[in-house]
Amino acid sequence: MLGAITYDSGGAGRPRRTERYGLPLLEVTLRPGSWRERGRVRAAARRLGRQGIVRVLAPPEFPHWELLEARGLRQVDPLPFLRFYAGELALAALLREGVAPQRGTVALRGRRVDRDMVRAAEFLCPRVRELAVSARKGGEELSAWLRREYGMPVRPDGEGITAAVRFDETAPGGGGRELSLYGGAPRLAGVRPRAADLEEGDREDLPLLAALWETGRLEALGLEFT
Repeated sequence: MLGAITYDSGGAGRPRRTERYGLPLLEVTLRPGSWRERGRVRAAARRLGRQGIVRVLAPPEFPHWELLEARGLRQVDPLPFLRFYAGELALAALLREGVAPQRGTVALRGRRVDRDMVRAAEFLCPRVRELAVSARKGGEELSAWLRREYGMPVRPDGEGITAAVRFDETAPGGGGRELSLYGGAPRLAGVRPRAADLEEGDREDLPLLAALWETGRLEALGLEFT
């Protein structure tokens, strides 16, 4: 189960079981503001930790993550969710560049081919004009397989790239609109994952989207990439 911290003027600071979009949570509601807020956050962290909570959802501008981390609590990491949808993100990046997918060239870049890169390649092959795969380990094999399976003109990386996805910090940069899907702060080049059927303030909350994705609830909630 995930934990959640929310704010409300009547917050009592006691954990209670609740749901958000079908996602079971152990939620602590805190009163905001005043010099006592940090103390209330520390108490909430202790109570959640005693219940075995490890990962926590919080408001987008939550300022006290260091207090939660000191008690072994961490934010839900959106990176696995973003990497799973790397192909969809790349397609949205083309559209943000004003390039129709069938006229665009996407580069997939990383140290080695992994399942996220393969999934992105399979998604993009029927949809874009050209694909470039740049990976020292497995790149040639993936390119050959794509040519056999899809008849895709997989080309060398370099000039003429419209959008690129970097899967790790060793991947070269440059070329069109670039997404970086690694580390603690992924960069999405202006692309916005959102779930249209969520409440307005939740639609682009990446940790919440990731938690819903992990439990198989997200795609039914109008997931889109714009």
